[in-house]
Amino acid sequence: MKLYGKESLVEILEDAAGENRLSHAVLLTGEKGSGRRTTAKFIAKQMMCGAVPCESCPVCSKIDADSHPDVIFVLQKCGGKYNIENMREIVSKGAAVKPNDGDVKVYIFENADEMSAAVQDTLLKNIEEPEPWNRFIFLCENSGSLLSTIRSRVTEYRIPECSPEECCECLVNEFSVDRAKARELSQTMSGNIGKCLEVLNGGDETKLMETARHAAAGIAKKSGYMVCAALAEQSGRKEYAGVLEYLAGILRDALAVRAGGELCSCGKAEARNIAKVYDEAAVTAMLDKIFEVNSVGSLNLNLALCSAYLTSGIII
Repeated sequence: MKLYGKESLVEILEDAAGENRLSHAVLLTGEKGSGRRTTAKFIAKQMMCGAVPCESCPVCSKIDADSHPDVIFVLQKCGGKYNIENMREIVSKGAAVKPNDGDVKVYIFENADEMSAAVQDTLLKNIEEPEPWNRFIFLCENSGSLLSTIRSRVTEYRIPECSPEECCECLVNEFSVDRAKARELSQTMSGNIGKCLEVLNGGDETKLMETARHAAAGIAKKSGYMVCAALAEQSGRKEYAGVLEYLAGILRDALAVRAGGELCSCGKAEARNIAKVYDEAAVTAMLDKIFEVNSVGSLNLNLALCSAYLTSGIII
């Protein structure tokens, strides 16, 4: 298992594990698709195989295949949604049971920021007074989403960003993606390997990109209706923010068109059309408006009102 673009973090983790300083409770933070899950599996190998995992023993192979009985992905066991009952059954009771195959049992909490305060509270005793065989790895975008009582009991590591070049090498070497396709995707996704794989597999990112292209087409045609209709396709705040990020990328490409630069967004054709209609000042003002709306996304604002406000500011 190679962690592309994460050499600095790997060195830190190997030093900590080699000196027996690797905490029993670890928090990995980073954006969706940044490699949190892959890094968690690497740490699980360190806890079960060695500070520098051999990558060839049955333990490492089972962890790679998501089939090790003592590496427990809690969200999956909970049926995709954390709740107090399942957490007590899986973690509180399960933690008292010794490992099936070895000396260590690792609980991995994906999307830990989706856990309510009450659910997090059920974990405190296990983290504070763990059985000697238990380890815990939490994954989320931002540690601020977790209770201070949890954060104070874990060691946090930020997942480093992967460059487009490193992302491209990963797609080519690990997933046999055509190099030209890998290079284009890596640029569009700013080196985010997970998002690239979602696009290749027809996942949710494809829909977000398509929505952004529809909105960009509306901008090029100066149609507020088209822009609002496109943005209305998203009902969740994370998805809405994702669409705006892709739309911002298209607008940046429009600026690149006017400056004779290279294009790397998901909507190159739409960017060229926008560049024909608007000058640099107008496109820059649109970007400012998008950043303004995205910056207040955490305030629980009505998405329809956000769309109307945004459209009124970018259709000139």
